[in-house]
Amino acid sequence: ARRYQLKLVLYGADEAWMVAAKIAAAGVPVMTGAMDNVPRSFTQLGSRQDNAAILRKASVEVILIGNAGGGEEGFNVRNVRYEAGNAVGYGMAWDDALAAITLAPATAFGVADRVGALRAGLEGNVVVWDGDPFEFATRAEHVYVRGVEYTAPSRQDMLTERYLTLPPAYGSP
Repeated sequence: ARRYQLKLVLYGADEAWMVAAKIAAAGVPVMTGAMDNVPRSFTQLGSRQDNAAILRKASVEVILIGNAGGGEEGFNVRNVRYEAGNAVGYGMAWDDALAAITLAPATAFGVADRVGALRAGLEGNVVVWDGDPFEFATRAEHVYVRGVEYTAPSRQDMLTERYLTLPPAYGSP
């Protein structure tokens, strides 16, 4: 990578905690999760849920992703905030977990000059939550994309509205 001046990012890296100091020294960011600790193969026998926390404590730039490197869940971005919550639960600092789903990916992919933080001159993509964004029951109250509020209801909101009032035969909550 050095010879060809390539920018590396390690993806999955379930056992990266074992070589955290070497990864930090190389300055390579790691895309991993905080919910998987069940090995999917013999090359992942050392998986642990505090992998992201250990890496961050070793000064590795961590990017939290859903389902750390495997299956279609890995691309279900709406769940990445739960990965951040689990990372905090397993020892990562809250601010580091927030950066791991905002600024760290933007930096790793070369778009931090446009997104990833709240600064003058950036796009202004912001979500206002009714509580801790890493908590399961917290809901988004306002969503701003490029500084403009996005008001369309989510699929979850539409389903809640649809089934909140049950027919009389089923009783009501």
